[in-house]
Amino acid sequence: MKPSGERSVGKADTLLQVRDTEAKASRIIEEADEKQKAILVAARREAIEKYQAAEAAIRKKTEAAISQEKASLAAQRSDSMRKGTEEAAKLMAKAKDRIPKAKTHIRNHFERTFDAATGTNE
Repeated sequence: MKPSGERSVGKADTLLQVRDTEAKASRIIEEADEKQKAILVAARREAIEKYQAAEAAIRKKTEAAISQEKASLAAQRSDSMRKGTEEAAKLMAKAKDRIPKAKTHIRNHFERTFDAATGTNE
């Protein structure tokens, strides 16, 4: 023993303490590496989940906008078809009114031409 009452530590004890300390340090480093890897995996997973959620939100918003535009275009098409049908009906009614007049006009023109050719109009 030393005069101060401390026990002298032998070389073998010192080497054991150094090995124990190195082993503890190695375990601490391994645990830190494992924690770091776990944190990275969790962060990557979270990033992927956020990306997928954002992508799904964008897809949903886009699909809603497309659906709204399709509905608007369908309404415009329906309105245009209705107006076109109404216009066609008006034109057909007008044509039906004009057909007898056109027939009479053509017949008169043909008769005048025929009369002029045959000389019966004199």
